[in-house]
Amino acid sequence: MIRLASVLVVGVLVSCAPVLAQDKDAAAPSRYTFNRVDDGFVRLDNSNGQVAHCSQRAVGWACETVPEDRKAFENEIARLTDENAALKKQVANLKDPPPPRPPATVPPQPGDELNVPGTKNVDRLMAFVGTAWHRVVDMVTTWQKDVKHKG
Repeated sequence: MIRLASVLVVGVLVSCAPVLAQDKDAAAPSRYTFNRVDDGFVRLDNSNGQVAHCSQRAVGWACETVPEDRKAFENEIARLTDENAALKKQVANLKDPPPPRPPATVPPQPGDELNVPGTKNVDRLMAFVGTAWHRVVDMVTTWQKDVKHKG
């Protein structure tokens, strides 16, 4: 009889909790969500996601945290780590390898010597440029004279 009365009191309190919370602040959601199960209630903490099983004990109601399936989390983490490594390897295979880096100093090759013309060759070049320049000046002068006579 006492057990039935305790269950009814808890049921009334649980069902009234949202109404009481709305009276204080209608915009704030309640921290806990309760769902009935065979031997009590499951309590979900809306702020951190922790799940607890609440049941009636000899001294009253008590809630115990439901243990997480840590092995399943560790298996999923390992699977995702392996998948991440495989994807990184695929991306690395898709990239073209960088071109080979040239050596810091290039040794001189045969035939790379700098051929500087001697004085005799420079004199010949200067004579050629001078002759070509005089011819261009003569051509421009002749053209100017022809334009004056025709005009």
